[in-house]
Amino acid sequence: MKMAKASEKDIDAAGNAMSVLNDISSGYYPKRDGDDCEDLHFDPDEPAHLRKFFNLMADTLDKAPGWPGRVIGGMCYVILFDKNKIVDPDADVLELHPRFAQVAKERDELLEACIQTVEENGHLADGENCTLIHLVRAITKVEGGAA
Repeated sequence: MKMAKASEKDIDAAGNAMSVLNDISSGYYPKRDGDDCEDLHFDPDEPAHLRKFFNLMADTLDKAPGWPGRVIGGMCYVILFDKNKIVDPDADVLELHPRFAQVAKERDELLEACIQTVEENGHLADGENCTLIHLVRAITKVEGGAA
């Protein structure tokens, strides 16, 4: 699945929204610099508190319209989507899928085989470029290589 990438403005808006939501969920009034409110506790029955909450959330949408789709949707439907195999499904934290470690290992083995093949043919000492045939030979030396 492809989705629009979140911009820096989107990430900032999401951070602001997260801060407001964390205040509210902790029972605090979402006071910001310049606010006159003396009451530190959020009262959901107080119209002024609800208006403040609404205004802060609406402000995030005004600064970066559509950010929830790009930030939340991108995380839920792209990064965490199991079929994309980006995040390790067995980890309790955000870790790359194990397939990335396997690909990195295979890359390192391939690079080592290429270097070894070029060194065996004396091309590194002469400063010449590695030829395609040397790369093909190196690839076939690596277990599971093709060609």
